[in-house]
Amino acid sequence: MIIYKEHSLKDVVNILLSKYLATEWHKMHYLRLNTNIETVQQKLEGFDINVQPLSLEMVLHGDQSVFRGEKLELYKKRLKDPAYHGYGIMENGKLIYSTWFSTENLGLPIITKKIPLMSNEGLLEDSYCAPSARGRGLHGKMNFFRIKKLHEISKDRVIAIVLDGNVPAMKVQMKSGFEELGIFYLGRIFGVKFCTLKKGKYDER
Repeated sequence: MIIYKEHSLKDVVNILLSKYLATEWHKMHYLRLNTNIETVQQKLEGFDINVQPLSLEMVLHGDQSVFRGEKLELYKKRLKDPAYHGYGIMENGKLIYSTWFSTENLGLPIITKKIPLMSNEGLLEDSYCAPSARGRGLHGKMNFFRIKKLHEISKDRVIAIVLDGNVPAMKVQMKSGFEELGIFYLGRIFGVKFCTLKKGKYDER
């Protein structure tokens, strides 16, 4: 799961380098959870919100300042791909929460090369919470919801990737029981893409 926050000075510098020198880099945290289904079920006790498989119709009832352009095209592509599983929460006819996980490849921004997941792994992808629904603990509950869904399809290793500096996302994952296995960098230098992730060293742990 990769979530970007408000632009900091570092972000602005990266944007300018990207625009004029085709150069940018990001520090990423690689996290993993070996699931304990009993703990997950306990965390979901009392969670009675109606979560539905995500559909294009639901997305079109979301915030159109968010679900448009590249984001909308990405969601359309994922909805046609069996490796992606999306879920949403509707309230008063509006999509207030959407979230994803993937089961085949480790998707990374900038890098187009596919990094395959192990057969028992799942990756928590991006989530969106409408401003009106924030502060209700949905990110934490939906983390456990996705972990439970992954366990149901025999995925007992769950991976999350968090951009360095995104404190809220890191807090959610740590509270969910994730362990940080390491950090890596990705980006491009004068247009040449790079990624320092060596996934194999984490697979063995």
